[in-house]
Amino acid sequence: PILTSSSLCALILFDLFICFIALFYLFRDGHKFKQKLIAISPLSDQYDDTIIHKLQNTVSTVFRGVIVVAVIQATLAGFGFAIFGVPNPALWGSVAVVAALVPGIGTALVMIPGILFLLFTGHVGAAIGLTLWAVLAVGLIDNFLGPILIERGVKIHPFLILLSALGGLSFFGPVGFLAGPVVLSLLFALFDVYPSMLKRD
Repeated sequence: PILTSSSLCALILFDLFICFIALFYLFRDGHKFKQKLIAISPLSDQYDDTIIHKLQNTVSTVFRGVIVVAVIQATLAGFGFAIFGVPNPALWGSVAVVAALVPGIGTALVMIPGILFLLFTGHVGAAIGLTLWAVLAVGLIDNFLGPILIERGVKIHPFLILLSALGGLSFFGPVGFLAGPVVLSLLFALFDVYPSMLKRD
């Protein structure tokens, strides 16, 4: 079935709500989950600690990267609004910070209304200019800068991180923006400990 815009927004909000609830319990009971996972894992505690440390580093790096990219996107969106004559560019740039944190949609939640405002008020040239600015300056930052920032922390090639984020979004929904890189990091963590396991055997 084809989702309407309202049902799509409701689905995204529901996924984000579930994500925040899951994060709350992970922050509160994360140490208990860690101890239980180590207890039931067939690997030695040394390998478990290595894998868990890599996953913790990945989650922390992804969150920091998302925040930095959101601020940069919002700044560029605010400049675009100021350049092309959208009223209150600082206000809408601030709103763009929050919008940029919504996976899959991001700053489009703010940029599209700005473009429509210019179009309906007769500023066709400015609307076209803001559209190009939104696509080339604001939109592409997420695809290029995000993987580079995450790569510095997790030491995985930016292209693989980009693929994991896009694949996570398509498979898991909005939560996949975080889940994709985490699954990729888990795979590389297993690759790291596997040679040591072979030498030990």
